[in-house]
Amino acid sequence: MGRPGLQARLDAASEDAFGDMRDQLPRSVRTVEDWPAMLARAGLIPSGTRSFFTDLPSPLGMSAREHLQMYLTRLRDQIGDRLEPEDRATLERLADSDTCTGILGRPDAFYLTATTVHTARFCRSF
Repeated sequence: MGRPGLQARLDAASEDAFGDMRDQLPRSVRTVEDWPAMLARAGLIPSGTRSFFTDLPSPLGMSAREHLQMYLTRLRDQIGDRLEPEDRATLERLADSDTCTGILGRPDAFYLTATTVHTARFCRSF
């Protein structure tokens, strides 16, 4: 359904929207997100980085499908106006809970993601 590469285009539109939001903040500065360096500049001592992978192959259970539907609905609401009409229509169909093309009914739906956490500690000078 739709043109191949939708996920990459959704990611790019999300990044652009986030960058635009940050640009509107007072004293905003565009920067490469080097989290350990940013934590150090904030006076903290970086103490580690760890990534967590979630891999739920198809067929997905209903709770994972519902999570994906909420995510797709939020994407549609937040970045839908940044998408080409064909991608917007595909996203609408995936988020629709009343059709067999929606994520709630697709037998090929899967969930694969990585979350990276950066930690730091505060060292008080005496």
